[in-house]
Amino acid sequence: MRRADFEFLLDLLKENAGWEFDETQYFIIDKKISNFIREKGYDSVDDLVLDLKTGKRPLIAQVVEAMAFSDTAFFRDFEVFYRFQHVLLPVLKEKCRASKKLNIWSLGCSTGQETYSIGIAINRAHKMFADWDIHILGSDLSSLAISKAQHGSYNNFEIQMGLNARTILEFFDYQNEQWNIRDDIRQMVDFRRYNMLEEAIVKSKFEIVFCRNVLRYFSPEYQDEILRRISEKQPQGGYLYLGKDEKIPAVEKYYYRLDPDSGAYVAKGIHANLNINSGKLTERAPAEPAMPSFVRPSSLIK
Repeated sequence: MRRADFEFLLDLLKENAGWEFDETQYFIIDKKISNFIREKGYDSVDDLVLDLKTGKRPLIAQVVEAMAFSDTAFFRDFEVFYRFQHVLLPVLKEKCRASKKLNIWSLGCSTGQETYSIGIAINRAHKMFADWDIHILGSDLSSLAISKAQHGSYNNFEIQMGLNARTILEFFDYQNEQWNIRDDIRQMVDFRRYNMLEEAIVKSKFEIVFCRNVLRYFSPEYQDEILRRISEKQPQGGYLYLGKDEKIPAVEKYYYRLDPDSGAYVAKGIHANLNINSGKLTERAPAEPAMPSFVRPSSLIK
């Protein structure tokens, strides 16, 4: 790929998705765009770029979706979900006990693994929320990813990324060489396509927002704008999860740091919520037995 074409694609991605890439991502973008031109029947990157320069919006949208990063896994960073289930959910049970409602948003949900992990964690705490109205929204730029997330169906490789044998058998059903999320977990979750550069169309306020390992791909000005929009969709004292290792300076304008080890923040405005940063929140989670890579998950049902 010529440098001029590469720089054109970088500008296209920044303008239409807010992503800020540089030369270090050259080989990733080159591989993705090569797959795209092969799939769409273009002779070369030059031909695709010429077509893009005519301003065809459907084609631009397809290219942006093809460039989307989809690195995901169930219970990615297990300790984050352990603390979410065992520390934060009990706090929210008390905080929201009058309404008995809980709204959670998983931004950049990819093919749904994070969103369903949230649902599984809440199900494990079902005694606290047996008669509650709980809604989990997963959103992503990629319509293909959203379609897969809605189906909640994963192959043998995908299912063992983050799940152990016990969890697989408890929350998934095996059919036609696919593992399908249990119906009661699926009913907690809704998915929709959403470009984070656009104004959020959701009307609800979200007590918890997961936006993990997403903002790192955006330029600083877009990071600020996205965080502002997220904070407006949360009540004062709502909780935000960023990636454990993400360094997003703009977050401090809208949130207090709550737990650096899990990337947890609390929306500014209510200082009383900061008192959950106790020894419990920072305790080490017990090791989660991993699914051995040499075991085919389908063998579990035999």
